[in-house]
Amino acid sequence: MTPPLQAGARERSTLVRLARSALGSSHTQERQVIRGSADRPLTAREVVALRAATRRTLRVATTLTGITALGLTALLALGSTLLFPGEQAHLLAITVIQAAVACSAIVLTRRRWRVPPLPIAFVLALSAIGTVLGMLEFAPETRVMSVMLLAMFPPAIALFLPWSVKVHAAWLLAIAAALLAFSFSADVPAAEWSDVWLIFVISGVASLVGRASASRFRRRAFALQMQARRAHIQSATREAELKRVNGELDQATRTDPLTGLGNRLRLDAEIAAAAAHAARYDKDCTIVMFDLDRFKDYNDALGHVAGDAALRSVAAAIATNVRVVDIVCRFGGEEFVVLMPEQSLEGGARVAERIRGAIEALQLHYPTPSGPQVLTISAGIALLGRGAAHDEDEILRTVDAALYRAKRAGRNRVDGTCSPLAARPSESRSGPAQACDPPTSPRRPNVASSGTIVAGK
Repeated sequence: MTPPLQAGARERSTLVRLARSALGSSHTQERQVIRGSADRPLTAREVVALRAATRRTLRVATTLTGITALGLTALLALGSTLLFPGEQAHLLAITVIQAAVACSAIVLTRRRWRVPPLPIAFVLALSAIGTVLGMLEFAPETRVMSVMLLAMFPPAIALFLPWSVKVHAAWLLAIAAALLAFSFSADVPAAEWSDVWLIFVISGVASLVGRASASRFRRRAFALQMQARRAHIQSATREAELKRVNGELDQATRTDPLTGLGNRLRLDAEIAAAAAHAARYDKDCTIVMFDLDRFKDYNDALGHVAGDAALRSVAAAIATNVRVVDIVCRFGGEEFVVLMPEQSLEGGARVAERIRGAIEALQLHYPTPSGPQVLTISAGIALLGRGAAHDEDEILRTVDAALYRAKRAGRNRVDGTCSPLAARPSESRSGPAQACDPPTSPRRPNVASSGTIVAGK
């Protein structure tokens, strides 16, 4: 195997290993996330994101709590007015204060105010306790309902407001302090407060345990969410890397490693596509095949390293003398093919002649027994389209025959079938112009040249 082929094989094997490792790493991380076994401490950035998400959730929860408290306050005011007409003034004052706190919480938690939601939620929760204690003070008849509300508030607040365990513990201590102060200041027998304290302790401990459990599961859920997000990002990155590797593999398999031009595999695909395009849209496509003249003598005289350098120079000269849409491929050895979509035979002949002159202008000298010689190139032209060659085998046979006519006619020339452009006299190096054969089809004129474009086969 030649050194360029060995380098290409090593590059392809490296790319394949990279693609396999990318797929393996991505699949492993996805399986870890699905199993939930990828638990690890949150990073500093993820902790900040968790706090921001908690603030957003608490803001929404505070709004919902305020709406709920406002509705319950309205029901409480209506029920108190109907059931306890003697205490209307006190109960209405309590409910109005609670309604004002709830409305303030709803307004302040709106986005444009930018108020931290935690103090608002804390004040809203304490105001609910104040409402219940006020009912116990001013409406002893509501004792049973008030005790039920006191028992319900700690777990209800823990359910509604997703604050931290420390804040929930502080809120429970605030309730305990309020109850303690109220029990000493209110004219209520201590025996009657025993039920309230018992219910409060039970509900408070239960809500604290529930809040701790909810916080732990919330943090774990957020950690898994972040893990899934990281895995998704890494998977997308690996997928993009795999696409890039596949593109490089495809490019490597369709590129000649020595010259950087397309190889025979790409040429076959491009000819098939051009044939299909020509058949469907009735558009001609000109194909030119080049072959370096006496390249074996050049290699024998200067060595294969110089021969490879000459091939690269020739490839660059061909590529710089064609259109952007034209496709240049190395057919094999010292042979090159240019595919010119939607190009006439006369236009292809002009391009081929320009390339022939550019190769000769490179002045790639090499010694021979008869004296120094310049490396030249010969070309054959053929037309791919309706009324001409219509598939890969036929077009390659046609253009190869034209190339060998150029070789037999003296080399360093362009040869095809006759055309009006080639029917005029020429300043050929290899002899006077010859007469054109009659064209077999108006779509396939004859072209032949040496130096400039000349007539004859």
